[in-house]
Amino acid sequence: MNALASYIKSKREERGMSVRKLAERAEISHTEIKRIEDGNRKQPSPKILKAISDALNVPYNEIMVAAGYLNEPESGELSELMSASQSKLSAVDITELTEQELEEVKRYIAFIKSQR
Repeated sequence: MNALASYIKSKREERGMSVRKLAERAEISHTEIKRIEDGNRKQPSPKILKAISDALNVPYNEIMVAAGYLNEPESGELSELMSASQSKLSAVDITELTEQELEEVKRYIAFIKSQR
């Protein structure tokens, strides 16, 4: 079983949730959840992972690390990245974004940088 499969299955089971219940909450098919947990879908899209992280109420960056999209940040590295991203974002009009949307933007920036 790969890291993503183990992560999702363990978090789902910790919450006493069935595959179908997780699929319902994430608004994706239960067969997709099953494929991910069985290790048949090694790297689902970030959009699918975001839906699963929201449904499981787990940090999006953790699920992205488990999926291999992001590297495990060293202690303090993530906060430094977020601070650097924040200062660069100040040049963009972000006044209408919610805190959650800002966090998603920061995670997306980290994802893009990880693809270099």
